Amino acid sequence: MPILEFSVEIDPRPKKRPKVYRWSTVNPSEKDEKLLGKAIKSHPNCPSQPFAGQIRVEFKFYKNPPKATPNWKLPYMESGHIRPNKSPDLDNYVKLALDALNGILWEDDRYIIEMHTGKYYTIGEPRIEIKMEQVDEPKYRSDIDKTLDDYKNQSLDTFFDLSEPGS
Repeated sequence: MPILEFSVEIDPRPKKRPKVYRWSTVNPSEKDEKLLGKAIKSHPNCPSQPFAGQIRVEFKFYKNPPKATPNWKLPYMESGHIRPNKSPDLDNYVKLALDALNGILWEDDRYIIEMHTGKYYTIGEPRIEIKMEQVDEPKYRSDIDKTLDDYKNQSLDTFFDLSEPGS
């Protein structure tokens, strides 16, 4: 299967905790989820049908540096030598993206079997970069044996770009 890549110029937002009231529960992140979903739907790489089966995905969340950042740090932030290590947590960014893209890129996020994520700074527009691939699921024992042989010889570098951003 081909690797699908998306770059959406949206300020990454974390998933917020649901508000639980006596008679109902409110999702305060619903607006952010719809915004991301709408942006992906309008992207030219968006599949007509959501994927099911085994899926690999990579998320890169690019945020602007804090306003009080000294100018000498900005090039190091842009090159990826200094990366965000403050709140919000990376897993909350991922939760929002997974929930927002259910039914758009994949039928359900339970199909994701492998994930790589990261937070980065950018001087330009904040954005979310997504890379995904559907992994063929073997049907017969001979297919599984071949897949295991291929997997032993395969490096993660073939899917994940482990180089520093901007290099």
